[in-house]
Amino acid sequence: MSEHDDRIQAEQPSAVRSEPPEPSESEDDDVGSIRDLLRGAASKAEPPQVNVLRGVQSKIRERSGGKYFADGWSTTRQPPISTFLVTSLVMLAVMVVVYLVLSPLSGDAVKVEPPPPVNVVPPASP
Repeated sequence: MSEHDDRIQAEQPSAVRSEPPEPSESEDDDVGSIRDLLRGAASKAEPPQVNVLRGVQSKIRERSGGKYFADGWSTTRQPPISTFLVTSLVMLAVMVVVYLVLSPLSGDAVKVEPPPPVNVVPPASP
């Protein structure tokens, strides 16, 4: 290629060129550093979540002398399964009692005769 061909190829827009332009030394460093940042961000796992609520509740319980959060179930890690079970059984018993009390009250409809008409105006006197 001659010098004239090189100058014409340099004047053509990059979309028309058959070869992409080579990045300069500073652009190559920038692309490499951005690539490293993206790889580092993608490979990192999320930090563990800290449970602040339990710590705050225990400090309040200690400072208040057990006045607040004294019950064990509000600060434990495991849910109080026995409390849920007892509560649900009590509610089931209440619902059965209500059903047994109200079920005899239900029945077939009874036909009622309409009442006789009421005279609002008194009869005329003779």
